[in-house]
Parts: sequence; structure tokens; C-alpha cells
Amino acid sequence: MNGDIAEDPLARAVLRHMAAARGKDDPMGSLARTVLNGEATLQAAARDSWHGKGLATAFQGAQDELNRMSSERRATYERDAARLRSEPPAEHDADRDER
Repeated sequence: MNGDIAEDPLARAVLRHMAAARGKDDPMGSLARTVLNGEATLQAAARDSWHGKGLATAFQGAQDELNRMSSERRATYERDAARLRSEPPAEHDADRDER
């Protein structure tokens, strides 16, 4: 890995999901497609003002949702995230990235 978070299998899966689920006029979908197509690194794509505003809006929405969650639900998400970080990448993710 070259230190680019976009090379992480979980990050690539999230980018693939955003690219497929978000339209052409959505800054988060555009950011994901830009990175996946190799047009820019994640950091460079995030510096684009349109993508940056989309990231800020998405982050605020996530913070708002987090603040509304019960502590039990938040703990469940934190446990699941820790499990995902500690598991080796799924075999099918590596195959898909090689195509």
C-alpha cells in the first residue's frame, strides 16, 4: 500500500458503493468515481471545492445522526467498525480490484 486510504479494501468498497448509488450531479458520487477512475487521489479529489462541500454536508449529516443515536446503538457501530478493521479483506474484494 502506498499510504493512500483509497487503497484500503474497505475504503474501496465504500467508494464503489457511492459511485454506483449516487448520481452524476451528486458531489459524493463524483468524488468516488474520480478516485476509482484514477483521475485523482482521494486527497486531491477532496480538495475540489464541489467535492469538499459535499464532504462537509455528508459529515454534518453523519454527526447529526450520531448525536441522535442511543449510546447502545453507537457502541454496536463501534464494535462492528473495530471488527471490520481487524478482519482480512474478503477474497472477492481483491478479485474485483484486480479487474
